[in-house]
Amino acid sequence: MKTRLKAALLRLGRMVLVVLLVGGSVALAQLAVKALKGVLSLGGAAPATYYVAYLIVGGLVAYFVYRAYVRFVEKRDLTELSLPGAPKELGIGMLLGFALVAAIVGILWMMGYYRVVGAGTWTAIFAVVANDGAGAFVEEILFRGVVFRISEEKLGTWIALAISALLFALLHLASANATVTSVVVVGLEGGVLLSAAYVLTRRLWFGIGIHFAWDFAQDYVFGVGRGVEGLVRGQITGPAPLSGGSAGIEGSLLTLLLCLIVGAYLLARAARKGNVVKPSRALGGGKVRLAP
Repeated sequence: MKTRLKAALLRLGRMVLVVLLVGGSVALAQLAVKALKGVLSLGGAAPATYYVAYLIVGGLVAYFVYRAYVRFVEKRDLTELSLPGAPKELGIGMLLGFALVAAIVGILWMMGYYRVVGAGTWTAIFAVVANDGAGAFVEEILFRGVVFRISEEKLGTWIALAISALLFALLHLASANATVTSVVVVGLEGGVLLSAAYVLTRRLWFGIGIHFAWDFAQDYVFGVGRGVEGLVRGQITGPAPLSGGSAGIEGSLLTLLLCLIVGAYLLARAARKGNVVKPSRALGGGKVRLAP
């Protein structure tokens, strides 16, 4: 029992260490870029250079810090972020993420609950791509590459899914206008769908694509993101269970239903491929995969 407890604490410590290393390094790098915003903006009204630098620096720091951890601590190749096949997985993920948001907004529009109330500006794309791109990349490394993957090694896919959903929900407690319902819904839809994307491919690119397109479609295309102006300004009304209330579509039960359906489909495909991990026997043996 003491040996198992010690192993569990070491595994938890490893997760905390790499989360702090990656998250802290990215935060410091982005603060440095922000400090140079005046220089990078070149005095323009649309500081494209600054936002490009923000995205690239944040992504590169996250990648190389995580890669160093995997190489020197876990002593393995970084297969989950290898480049062969990445464009295809990223592209399919972006199509899926965009399609989900478009379907949700489309259904609300047909019900009379979504409408465009104003025009935005196309130059907002620089800020949206930088913020949503960096956020998707870093969060997928931390939540799927670190927390979910390391938890799954011993606890199995299903318990790791529950942990991922819980932590994803807790992360969104700090979001503006968050409610108890929206936090639960976001935890389930994001934690299950994005983790399912990793389980199916055993790589991060698919989930990064879903995550980025999901945020980009809300913020820039349909104008229903919180505090971000895109091409248009959208407005969602109607009963809170459908509209999401103050939390937006991420708090909608319609969103929860669609995301859980897609997540269940991805997990079913993963199980057929033999990618679902059973808990280690008595938490003391190696991981076991379901037969394809």
